[in-house]
Amino acid sequence: MVSFPVIVPPTAAGVAPGTGSHARSVPVASFIPDIQYVTADIGALQVDGQAPTRQAATTRLDSRHGVSALGGRPRLAPRSLLLGGMKVAATDRFWTSLFRRCGFNDAVFRYFSTDEVFRRVSERDSGSGLRFAVEHGPHGTPRLLAVSSPRAAMLSRDDAMTVINANGGEQVRYTEGRIYSTHLPADGPGAFKLGPDRFEQRFSLEVPLDGFGMPAIHVMLLRLICQNGAVAMQRALRSDVRLGERPDHALDRALGSFGNADGFSAMRQRFESAQRSWASLEEVRSLEAILSHGGWGGGDRAVERRGAWGRMTGDLHGIYGITTIDGISPKRRRLLPARCRMYDLLNFASEMSTHHAPPGLARRLDGWIGDAIVDEFDLEGSAKDVSDFEALFTETKDGHASRN
Repeated sequence: MVSFPVIVPPTAAGVAPGTGSHARSVPVASFIPDIQYVTADIGALQVDGQAPTRQAATTRLDSRHGVSALGGRPRLAPRSLLLGGMKVAATDRFWTSLFRRCGFNDAVFRYFSTDEVFRRVSERDSGSGLRFAVEHGPHGTPRLLAVSSPRAAMLSRDDAMTVINANGGEQVRYTEGRIYSTHLPADGPGAFKLGPDRFEQRFSLEVPLDGFGMPAIHVMLLRLICQNGAVAMQRALRSDVRLGERPDHALDRALGSFGNADGFSAMRQRFESAQRSWASLEEVRSLEAILSHGGWGGGDRAVERRGAWGRMTGDLHGIYGITTIDGISPKRRRLLPARCRMYDLLNFASEMSTHHAPPGLARRLDGWIGDAIVDEFDLEGSAKDVSDFEALFTETKDGHASRN
């Protein structure tokens, strides 16, 4: 069992102090909770019998973490567990990693108790232990992040932060067992202009500290007028980093040489097309659902952000004489335009992700951006001209307001 000490308490938002375009070097592990690695077989897991029934029994898992509906029903799994007698809160990411590692899914819980499943898998896989990553944060019960093979290559948080700092990492943040940072490509910023706006190239790095998955690099465009970073968090625009026997060396080499000219070119083309495409009601609805589920970034300005969204998309209820967008069929929603363009939706999503959203919501917004630009827009090329676009829709953390 290995534990790494915390240097200073983590910040409330899980973001490294002093990060940004003029960031100083981030102290190693200064904002990441203590992560403990425990090697044991699956039989060390038990359902917490002392937890309240609704907490210990079943909890709906989140499809955004790769846990989707099974047979049209929500996937359910225990939330409160014991790991070798230690009470832990099982995250969605833990269940996803366990299902993939052990080759079963939550359907088995419909026929057998959780403890029985753990015991039977342990008997069949006797001697093949698992590496459990447990996060000891400031908020009470330790969180079970993921499981992986004890032999799988993995970066510790100190090694990861050393490499990130050495490669000029900015906007460094932590969430759900992963570190995220922003970097310049090997060939530099590659400034360019799309319509009225200027952009620079960046890339976003994701490093799992829980052993589940490999580090990944996503192409990113920085809109200079507002410093919004649009991250294309989508498989087609992602580069995985294989760690091998020297994980820190492999990551350092990948960061120092990353270019992906094809990825940046594809992203530029899609943003250019977004300026000439009206957003459909379905595209508006899909982004609004993510923002609403995330409480519009939270805080005392959430209502203002919701109002800025309404001004951008237009009074859709009045325009189409409906009480809710859901009253229109999905097929028709894809054919009906809102009062904004896809470029506005992309900018709103990246503005929220960059300036307002907590890490979990920011990741979902980046995923929406990636999905949106990889597929053809519903109303591709429907706008005839390109006009000026809003610099900012909402007030940012540093007090800069939009032109609305």
